[in-house]
Amino acid sequence: FFHPPPATPDPLWSRGLGDVYKRQIYMVRICIVGGGSAGWMTAAAFRKIFPDYKIDLIESQTLPKMSVGESTLGHFNRYLDLIEVQDHEWMPACNATYKVSIQFSNWKGTDDVFQYPFGDTDYTDGGLVDWYHIHNLYPDEFPDNTFAEFYNPISYLAQTNRVSDPKEYIRNFNPKWNRAYHFDSDKFGAWLRNNRCQEVGHYYDDIVKCTYDTKCNIDKLIGAGGTEYEADYYIDCTGFASKLLGGMMGTPWIDFPFLPNDSAIAARIPYENRREQMINTTDGHAMPEGWVWTIPLWNRIGKGYVYSSQQHRDDPETIFREHLGTRGKPYEGDVQHIKFMHGRRQNAWVRNVIGIGLSQGFLEPLESTGLFTTHENIIRLVDVFQRRDGFVSQLDIDGYNHTVNFELEAMKEFIEIHYYLSPRCDTAYWRQFHENAPLSEDELQDKIVRSPRLYQELIHCWNISNAPSGLGGTTYIAAGLGYHPATPATTRYVLNRDEYSISEAKESIGRYRHYKKTVLEYLEKQPVHYDYLLKNIYGNDESFEFIS
Repeated sequence: FFHPPPATPDPLWSRGLGDVYKRQIYMVRICIVGGGSAGWMTAAAFRKIFPDYKIDLIESQTLPKMSVGESTLGHFNRYLDLIEVQDHEWMPACNATYKVSIQFSNWKGTDDVFQYPFGDTDYTDGGLVDWYHIHNLYPDEFPDNTFAEFYNPISYLAQTNRVSDPKEYIRNFNPKWNRAYHFDSDKFGAWLRNNRCQEVGHYYDDIVKCTYDTKCNIDKLIGAGGTEYEADYYIDCTGFASKLLGGMMGTPWIDFPFLPNDSAIAARIPYENRREQMINTTDGHAMPEGWVWTIPLWNRIGKGYVYSSQQHRDDPETIFREHLGTRGKPYEGDVQHIKFMHGRRQNAWVRNVIGIGLSQGFLEPLESTGLFTTHENIIRLVDVFQRRDGFVSQLDIDGYNHTVNFELEAMKEFIEIHYYLSPRCDTAYWRQFHENAPLSEDELQDKIVRSPRLYQELIHCWNISNAPSGLGGTTYIAAGLGYHPATPATTRYVLNRDEYSISEAKESIGRYRHYKKTVLEYLEKQPVHYDYLLKNIYGNDESFEFIS
């Protein structure tokens, strides 16, 4: 249907760098193809930062909308800050709620629950190794799921489902940056279109082909009715179809084979008790052959079952409906089947085409990476154009591609570690992660992230006391899944002393207990998530409860 460009004769994308630089004096033309959240987020950012650019967006009216509820990370605030949007402006229009942590339940095959809270790690009550040794001394009082609360008091917000503004009571908590969101991504795209993109040229059309110039850039796009669209840069936001980057530019797709899940079934569940069910976390509940997400929006709960279509033994829809069922009866509402691919395009920027969102790459929704890579890559793209007033060379393109590829590879390996560290062995699905080595030795040495970040510093852990801050959430996941690198046998090597004294442990425990008691007493006086939203975001307007 789409035709790849001719053989590439020139490493530079441009029609002539001098021409492009001169054109910037009065205008750069950007054409965005795709009208979902990725398309309108890109348009809003470029409209805000480059008001003199000519920006057009083309979206199809024939493709169905597919919003299952979106979950974000705290980095999403960087995008909101870039386009200067406040919570009270957009959240009510998008059925948005807050999120302070990712909650993992049943990942050991029991009823275990542990948190991966947002915000910086807090070492006030003891250094990074303290909890491991306290756990070894007092395993009943300090089970695996206490690691997060020992090092990040934001976990108390998640445990109590409270929302707090004054950050002085909760160390290292900055509400502006440490709260993320759940929301309807289609509604968010529509809100941006109507409130931040009024000056963006908006066209409904289905792009069917293109023409190329002599340097293999796209010269113009051609719609189904023959309308031609011409620009200097074309941004592909067409989702998995990747019509421009994958289709017209012929950019190869690179699979991530060690992530087996390729399917999801989504459902929209009505609330029975909003005050209790509207939690401020995204929950990932492990199942015998996959996992189920729970994303609480303002008007409904989003649920989804993620699994491998190649490995699932029973009918996944039946399993999902039984999981959602109440009072012994399976869920009887509508469900939506979704197929997805793990991987990325070889490069995100090829000639004058840039892929944003699913057209560039995707990882399963375990760590809310879909929207994360979208807004982070938009910010990077804006940086490239802003750095030298629209002048772009191959150096800029190569740097952008390296950064985008590196980050997706890093996120891939972070998601992999959830599966490889889980102790579940109750089904073939979970046993595969323990029985099959994820990479050969040669591949391991070539990895840009895996060896230094995960294996050397976490799994081998000879220097855990000096672990870099770049480990990020890896330590939360490892501890929550029962992987404790600082065992009694390695105490003297980790701490570089003969023993970890009982008195030192009790001192850390005392500080921890006192602070925990103080925070929980404070949070008892704070509103639950639903009440806070009703007052501060939805204006005490009960009618918002019935937005569809």
